Amino acid sequence: MTRRLRLTLGAWRRLQTRVDPNRTRLHLRARLGYSLAGVGHSLFLRLQEASREDALKSAAPSNPIFILGFWRSGTTLLHEILCCDSRFGFPSTYACMNPSHFLLTEQWASKHETQRRTTRPMDNMSYSWASPQEDEFALLALGAPSPYESLIVPSLMRDPRRLVDLRQSSSAEQKCWQESFLRFHRLLTVQQNKMMVLKSPPHGFKLPLLLSMFPEARYIVIERNPYEVFASNLKLWRTLLDLYALESFSSDEIERFVLAAYLVHEEAIDEGTGMAGARRVAFVRYESLVADPVGQAERLYDQLELGSFEGVREAIKRYAAGAAGYTRNRLMLSSEQKAHVEASWGGIIKAKNYCWPDQYLSLAS
Repeated sequence: MTRRLRLTLGAWRRLQTRVDPNRTRLHLRARLGYSLAGVGHSLFLRLQEASREDALKSAAPSNPIFILGFWRSGTTLLHEILCCDSRFGFPSTYACMNPSHFLLTEQWASKHETQRRTTRPMDNMSYSWASPQEDEFALLALGAPSPYESLIVPSLMRDPRRLVDLRQSSSAEQKCWQESFLRFHRLLTVQQNKMMVLKSPPHGFKLPLLLSMFPEARYIVIERNPYEVFASNLKLWRTLLDLYALESFSSDEIERFVLAAYLVHEEAIDEGTGMAGARRVAFVRYESLVADPVGQAERLYDQLELGSFEGVREAIKRYAAGAAGYTRNRLMLSSEQKAHVEASWGGIIKAKNYCWPDQYLSLAS
């Protein structure tokens, strides 16, 4: 049975009109489920904000630390490493999946469910409701335009740039995204009153916009071997669409979307990097982070002036030791898929000095 994301009524109304009638899986049960749940989430959101009205008005969010990187580039690993530092706050999985009421319910839930761990379906990485999570899920639920609309309406992937590049949207949609982001950031500040470490792959497409909104924030871009990124994205999107899609979809559509979206992401990162100085934007490679998490974290702290590293060194060491047993997926591409990657991303692969990763990727005969 298709799972439901916890959308407010406005978010659901925005999405249901975009379902392609020729591809729909939107039956009466799903329509009623999203509509009734949407009413509840919208009411909870009003109650949450009314109950914290004074705190929300007086909250003064700090400039965040943004973790950027295309999907499957290692953003989760980097996020969890930085969140070892108790001086920083982060949106939990519970908050991101329940943005309409987490201020009211997360403390209660923490006594019952938030510590129970499970594994992600796309890579078997362990997480719990209390784990750091990407805030894009919260923005989607609150009604902001988001690439994750395509998880429910896959036909939106047919126009990759329109889906991932907010600047292709109307001024009203751009304003909606900014207001939704600032709204969620303020809610997090009321909850934790710390500098937030925020991670979402879709934020990479918005680096120029984020720099205009937060010129004093810090930005960390993580990169990974593009061959692995492509293969892992095929599995990611197939897994998530199987869970949430209300339309039919094809593997070819996923492949075309990933190939095109990666190029848009690289354009945005290049543009944003040119707008900011070295003290604002830093790069790290996934391969280097896996090999030396403590050393790479220390380098980032130094380059971006994130504060003393000594107080967090042991915490990162403990995290790294606990994650050492994680086994990366070994994936497979066809010769045709490899050729598509090289035709589309060949210049980037060469510029980044990557090659075919024999250890983690197989070529189908």
